[in-house]
Amino acid sequence: MPKSLRPAMFAAAAVGLFALSGCIIVDADEHDLGTDWDSHPSYGTLKAADVTADSVTVRVTSNGCTSKDFIGTDVRRMGEERFSVGFYREKEDYCRANLPDGVALTWSFAELGIPDGAEVKVCNTISN
Repeated sequence: MPKSLRPAMFAAAAVGLFALSGCIIVDADEHDLGTDWDSHPSYGTLKAADVTADSVTVRVTSNGCTSKDFIGTDVRRMGEERFSVGFYREKEDYCRANLPDGVALTWSFAELGIPDGAEVKVCNTISN
């Protein structure tokens, strides 16, 4: 191969590799949700959880504005009458209230798509 074709082939190969490479976008507005939500890739650490015959109540960290709209749920059927529920933060709370005990949020089984009386396991880690 003539030496004059080598730079042209190298340039063509470089352009081809660049065209095939993926694009990485970094969202500079993304915020770290803090250590309270880092123990599982999907589910955050809760301060407490309580399951009754027809509802699930969880206590989550809050800066004063956290409501159920801030928390997502992941419900999975584990058997005929057995379900697991994981909770994860969808929106950060930017308020500035001092709430060391967080807030308690309650979901009815109907809201979660779970039949009353079913056995429910909360998947999140519980820690004060």
